[in-house]
Amino acid sequence: MKTEEIDFSENLQRPNDWFGRLLDWSAVWLTVFGGLVLIVIVSINFLSILGRFLFSNPLVGDFELVEMGCAVAVASFLPLCFMRKGNVIVDFVTAGLAPWMKGYLDTFGSLVFGFVAGFFAWRMCFGAKDMIYYNEETMLLQIPVWIPFVPVVFSFFVLSVCCFYVAIRDGRNLLVKV
Repeated sequence: MKTEEIDFSENLQRPNDWFGRLLDWSAVWLTVFGGLVLIVIVSINFLSILGRFLFSNPLVGDFELVEMGCAVAVASFLPLCFMRKGNVIVDFVTAGLAPWMKGYLDTFGSLVFGFVAGFFAWRMCFGAKDMIYYNEETMLLQIPVWIPFVPVVFSFFVLSVCCFYVAIRDGRNLLVKV
């Protein structure tokens, strides 16, 4: 095997193939959606605090909306974070390894993360189904709890596909470089 350094910086660029571009586009729009949800959450908090300060009357159920909105926003950011390799990597164990070995570990990690995200999406579908069946609602606003599950399940599904795409892309680049 060659002992030259492997440069994975090309993985941080946008994909060149049509499926990768479609996946990247989907991840970007999910992130925009998550950002809009965060703006709504901040507005709800602001109005609640303003109502509490000026009229001694906060918005009823503001914490329920913030809770659901945060879950949707965080899940919406995950696919783009993974596509652009924005996840935090603690590499004190692998710091001394050869670059090709780090590449294999990153590819393996992407595969594992893909299976975990797919498992979460799959199980959350069953959770949402049960919430619909039992008509579960929030306590104060009585909003059906399954509603925020829909964008979260979709985000985890897209995250799973992104993980498998990145694993295949990194694996191909690793085989070409080595």
